Amino acid sequence: MDPLLDEKIVLTVSRSFVEYMEEQLHIQAWREAYGPSVNEGLCYESTTALPFSGDFSGSLYFCMDGYTRLKLLPLIAETFQIDSVAKGMADSILAEFANQISFRILHEFDDAGYQLHLQPPESLNHKLVSINLQNQRQYIVIFFIEDRQKKQYLGRCHVVLVLDKF
Repeated sequence: MDPLLDEKIVLTVSRSFVEYMEEQLHIQAWREAYGPSVNEGLCYESTTALPFSGDFSGSLYFCMDGYTRLKLLPLIAETFQIDSVAKGMADSILAEFANQISFRILHEFDDAGYQLHLQPPESLNHKLVSINLQNQRQYIVIFFIEDRQKKQYLGRCHVVLVLDKF
């Protein structure tokens, strides 16, 4: 197995997230911080989990606070041409957003020769997700989100990558 696999995964996730935000939503995302984490769980106001399996397995969690969700939701809905005022659509819109980014990431891994299969997204808003550090390793990437044209701060997105140990 590749000894630098974790680093390649984190860098691929980071690059794909930034590119997706710029190409699809026309906003800027800067990787503010990243690294391994020993948190035994996670809980955010808005969390979408995307489990995957294949050559390596784990989950991607797209997390944000309420402010970021409030600012990004209309942009995401507009991109997907969805009426965002319909009740109960927020979780579906965010799940589709996470799904689109994940497909881009998985396509990158397919090109690199890794076979991965994505499972359906799951909304884990306000839920505590435990992480077993004996069987899993965790990386957190924090992105600063901004709309330069409108000169507006849109918040921070946290992408948490949990990989099963071999």
